[in-house]
Amino acid sequence: MNLPRARLQERLAHVEQDLVDVDRQRLAGELDDVWAERLRAAYADERTDLQERLAAVEDGAEETPGWSRRRVAIAAVILTVAAVGITVGAVAAIEARNSGSEDAEPGVIGGQGFDLAEVTNEELEEVVAQFPNGVPMRLVLAHRYFYDGDFDKAFEHYMIILEEEQHPEALANVGWMTFVSGRADVAADLVERSLEIDPEAEISHWYLAKIRYEGLDDPAGAIEPLETLLSSDDLPDEVRTEAERMLASAREEAE
Repeated sequence: MNLPRARLQERLAHVEQDLVDVDRQRLAGELDDVWAERLRAAYADERTDLQERLAAVEDGAEETPGWSRRRVAIAAVILTVAAVGITVGAVAAIEARNSGSEDAEPGVIGGQGFDLAEVTNEELEEVVAQFPNGVPMRLVLAHRYFYDGDFDKAFEHYMIILEEEQHPEALANVGWMTFVSGRADVAADLVERSLEIDPEAEISHWYLAKIRYEGLDDPAGAIEPLETLLSSDDLPDEVRTEAERMLASAREEAE
């Protein structure tokens, strides 16, 4: 399910146009210099990523988009909190553990210094309205709504992203929301598709294990994603403990 060359070229053309629009709106006074620089940094980062993915496709290499490991770790804890009631203090512990890395600082996009703590959801809504084809800003906004439990707004933005590309994070989180809404069969398909694109995403393995075990009554099917999840060295302790408990139960029930 990797994006074909033509789709990557189309996305790159959109990003190039977004960069032109940023300059045009800055000159017209529609964007101040600070916002213009932030947007240029985000779109330049996406352009570099797309160019690298295009080069990989043209060289015959397998193109696999990556996730922020810090975002994966925090997402895993947040979803564990929502699903099994584990203390939210784990989130603070993860942030402290990662505070030494520039790429791991809260709210930094691509190491470009875009501090999301200073930007409201309303401001981000204005930005994505001006640049509807831009994935990075919309993804940040969708994640905010998702982690706040505002699934209606998160779903809306994730679906717009998925019209642009089969983004693994969007697929996985839409899958989780679909599971919460009671459609475990559809949810499993969405998360499985996300793992075809990014097979190393811990949070997707966690989603899939819980969907199969709790939603599809398939303990045997939960074993493989749990074993993969537990092979990660960076898994938060709270998630590891719950995954080990679920794996033991799944193995016992599958016998």
